[in-house]
Amino acid sequence: MQRRRTRLVPLVLLTLAACATSDGASSDGASDEPAAVTTADSATTTPSAPTTPTSTATSSSSTTTSSTTTTTTTIAIPDSPGPLDLSAAVVGLGRSVEGRPIVAERFGTPGGRRVLVIGTIHGDEAAGTAILDDLRSAPVPDGVELWLVDSMNPDGQAAQVRQNANGVDLNRNFPDSWGPIGVPGDSQYAGTGPASEPETQAIVNLVEQLRPDVTVWYHQDLFVISPAQGREGRIRQRYAELTDWPMGGISGGTYTGIAATWARHELADQDGVAFIVELGPTLSPADAALHADAIRTIGIEG
Repeated sequence: MQRRRTRLVPLVLLTLAACATSDGASSDGASDEPAAVTTADSATTTPSAPTTPTSTATSSSSTTTSSTTTTTTTIAIPDSPGPLDLSAAVVGLGRSVEGRPIVAERFGTPGGRRVLVIGTIHGDEAAGTAILDDLRSAPVPDGVELWLVDSMNPDGQAAQVRQNANGVDLNRNFPDSWGPIGVPGDSQYAGTGPASEPETQAIVNLVEQLRPDVTVWYHQDLFVISPAQGREGRIRQRYAELTDWPMGGISGGTYTGIAATWARHELADQDGVAFIVELGPTLSPADAALHADAIRTIGIEG
């Protein structure tokens, strides 16, 4: 049996109390869709949003600001999918094609309703990161275990392109009705096979083990949430009401291998909800706060 390897990688994280294409009712289409813990000697810190991680073959880091001293520890970033320690505050999920770490952060009530929020899947659609920053800035409601993944496509985000470093549209690469869309260089190129990309594998592994009750994926910039039926439809509608976001259908793309559709089918045995929120071209701080409050509310209401 081949031994699974991990690397111990220093990252930087805010104190955990502080511190981006659409989908239809039956399939989720897309708009061409931390670990040093900073501790402070005083009770007040002034964090800034993490920068895009930088990485070599053996290490990576992100930067934050604290009011006083910084203490560094390490977390393991696995080279391939495997068992995850879901009791940890920060969980290494894997690495991108270019070696950047992909991590998840846990907040709130252990064992509560699990809500997973993924800020960025397309590298040039990163407005959702601001919502995750806001989610870190206030307490999580009692009974909610909140999981945040800033970006599952750090290479695309660094290059400001839709795809990962292999030129694959990660939102056409998930193992649900996967199809061979396009060729390398096409905007929706689906990869060589289902879950062929390390970023996709990392998120598949997380969802399979975490089994979140609600999963939200942010995209840009169609400014819409697609309607659905049943519990899924009710929660989508509630989110739209809370954010004053329009509801409407999306058409015109080839929607196979979609992340949210895969997650919904994967979690069907528990009536799990997974949907896409299409943000607009930009997102104001007030709107980011509104979306963060909507996440907290649907986490409570379920």
